[in-house]
Amino acid sequence: MKKSLLALTLGLATTLVGTAAFAADSTGQINFTGNINANTCPIEPIDPGTGAPGPINLGSVSVIDFGGATDKEVGGREFALRIKDGAACAITIGDMAKVRFDSTHGNAGTGGKYYAIQTGGATGVALAINDNDGKHVDSGTQSKDYPLNATGETRMIFNAKYRSTSVNVAQGPVIANVNFVVTLP
Repeated sequence: MKKSLLALTLGLATTLVGTAAFAADSTGQINFTGNINANTCPIEPIDPGTGAPGPINLGSVSVIDFGGATDKEVGGREFALRIKDGAACAITIGDMAKVRFDSTHGNAGTGGKYYAIQTGGATGVALAINDNDGKHVDSGTQSKDYPLNATGETRMIFNAKYRSTSVNVAQGPVIANVNFVVTLP
């Protein structure tokens, strides 16, 4: 029986909203947000070099690096999806997993294969994700099989790159929020 695990990069965000103190008493409101999930096998995105979880910083590239070409990939950063302990996830020797990525901002590029970025920043660019063999993992499709460790840690390595979707790439920040689903045996 297959089980799918949806892991989102969600953090606990705390917002403090208050009013200025003009009198002896002052009132305000604290808004708490978070998420309770049913994940029995937590999987987290990490920087494979440092092992640090969190956002994957693609760094800065220049508009000129795209050379006025569509479908050109530049920059890039390796990242991994880490399963901390295969035994805790009931993984056995020989088990494999596949990963599907879905952009929260929609699809982009030729055939919608790539991951759109948040509006209000750079334009003419999307995010491309490749597996550890350099093969594209198109938006909404499963990756190749990744072998899993029955005990200890597993790191499924990927690479994210900027990809031009237009001959006119314009400067600005790039934010790409991508959900992932890991299908375990």
